[in-house]
Amino acid sequence: MASSRGSSKGTRARASAKAGRRTERAELPQGQGPEQKGRPLAARSAFELRSLLWSLFLALAFWGLAIIFYVSLQRDPNRVLYAAMAAFLALLWTVNFSFRLSRRRRR
Repeated sequence: MASSRGSSKGTRARASAKAGRRTERAELPQGQGPEQKGRPLAARSAFELRSLLWSLFLALAFWGLAIIFYVSLQRDPNRVLYAAMAAFLALLWTVNFSFRLSRRRRR
């Protein structure tokens, strides 16, 4: 008996929570998620700067790895493969950094 009372209360609570979520989603402007609704402008700017710096750091790190793999692994027959994989990742992070930088310049 105690479980049937608890489940009906839980069902009502879940139903009211779902109704609250529906109204919350309907109030958000186009293109903004719930996590950006309450975030102040300074926090968003700091987050964008941090992500810009991380993408720069990763791009430089993978370029360095590509060079190190190609130069230091003289006796390994797969050194070109390792260097190419690192260079490919470096290229992806470089493109990511350039997109973030251009978006930041536009603002």
